Amino acid sequence: MTEIDTLQRRRELVMLSAELQRATIARRLSRIEANPARVALGYAAKVASRPLLITLGTRAVRLAVRAYRRRSVNKGRH
Repeated sequence: MTEIDTLQRRRELVMLSAELQRATIARRLSRIEANPARVALGYAAKVASRPLLITLGTRAVRLAVRAYRRRSVNKGRH
């Protein structure tokens, strides 16, 4: 077996290994996505995140209004 044959064989083995790794990753991802518990957790996270965003948004607005009022009051004192 010549050096070129050896290199070609190595290349084939590397390509085969890469294909097997891709297939393994694809199989694992499909199992994770198909897991009913994972799907339920995903829906729960989506539902919970919306009220959380609204709550955080209203708190930010309240904080901004308080800061504005304090600034307005302090300007009136000087």
